Amino acid sequence: MARLSERQLRKMPFIFQQCMLEYPRVQPAELGRRAGVSRTTARKHLERLIEEGVLFPPQMRLKNCNQIKEYIYLLRVDNPHSFVPYIEDEQWIFYYCILVGHFNLIFMSYKPVDLSHLKGYEETVISGVRSDYFTPPISEKSYKTAYKNIFDKCEGKIEPSFFDIRLYDIEWTEELWTLFLDLKYNLRVNFTPLVKKYGFKYTTFYERVKQLLANTYVYVPLYPLGESNYSLFYFLFKTKYQKLIFESFGELPIFSTHLRIKDSLLCRVPIPYGLENDHFRNIISLWERKGIIDSYRLSMPYTSETIHPGMPCPAPSPPPSGTTP
Repeated sequence: MARLSERQLRKMPFIFQQCMLEYPRVQPAELGRRAGVSRTTARKHLERLIEEGVLFPPQMRLKNCNQIKEYIYLLRVDNPHSFVPYIEDEQWIFYYCILVGHFNLIFMSYKPVDLSHLKGYEETVISGVRSDYFTPPISEKSYKTAYKNIFDKCEGKIEPSFFDIRLYDIEWTEELWTLFLDLKYNLRVNFTPLVKKYGFKYTTFYERVKQLLANTYVYVPLYPLGESNYSLFYFLFKTKYQKLIFESFGELPIFSTHLRIKDSLLCRVPIPYGLENDHFRNIISLWERKGIIDSYRLSMPYTSETIHPGMPCPAPSPPPSGTTP
C-alpha cells in the first residue's frame, strides 16, 4: 500500500464518503482520482476504512408513499426484552432497538401496531409516520470550531422551521422491492449473484439500481475516530426550530441522522468518548437558554435488530383505515 501523508489519510474517508453519496457504486479508479492516489491504493484504503468501522457501505432508506409508509414508535415499558417475542412475531415490524433512558424501546413497522395491551407497557412517548431521514454533510473540522459555529447559528433572530412529512408518488413492483431488500444495507455488494438471481442482463441491473435510487435516499455512515470510539445518543426534541437543530448537529464532524415524528425531532447523534459533558454544556444547555427547545428526552441504545428481511412488497392500496398513531 502506498505511503500517504497524515493529511491525505485524514481527508480520505471524507472524500470517499462524498463520492459514494454522489454515486454509491463508484469505482475505485474514481475514488483514487478524487483522493489523488492510484486505483489499487484507493481500493485497499476503502477496505481498511470499512474494516476499522470508520466508513460504512452506502445504505438506502425508503421514501414514504401511499403504498409503503414507515411508522415509528418510541415506548417506555417495564422490561423491553419481554416485548421482543411479540415484536418478532408481528409481521409488519421490521426493526427494533432496546435502550436505556426516557424511552427504552423503539420499533418500526409498515402498518400501525398497538402493543399497549401487553403486560409491562407503560407509555407511548411518541409514534407516527416518520419523515424522510435527514443526514447533514460531514466536513473535517475540530469540535472547538464546530461548537463556535453552533453558537453563531443561535445568535440573532431565529425563525421557526419544521421538516415536512410527505408522501412521494411511487409504486413498487415485487421485483424492485425484493432487490431493495437485497441492497438496503449495502449498495456496493457484488452484482454477479444478483444478476443470476434475477435473470438480469448487466445493463438491466444498473437500470434497476437507478430506479431504486429514485425511490429512496442514500446515506453513508462515517465515524472519523472509528465507530467503537463513540457513545450513541437518541435525542427527542420538542421544538419549533427543527432545521436549526439539524443544521447545528451538522456542524459536528460525525455522521448523524434526524427525522420528524409529529411535532418532534428524533436525532441519533454519536459523541466521542470523553466529550459527552462538552456536548451537553455547549449545545443542549445553549438551546435551553435560548428557548430553542421546549423539552427533550434522551436515551442510549445497546442492542438493535433488523427482522423480517424477506417481507413481500405490500400490494398497492389506499392508506390504512383509521387514525395515524
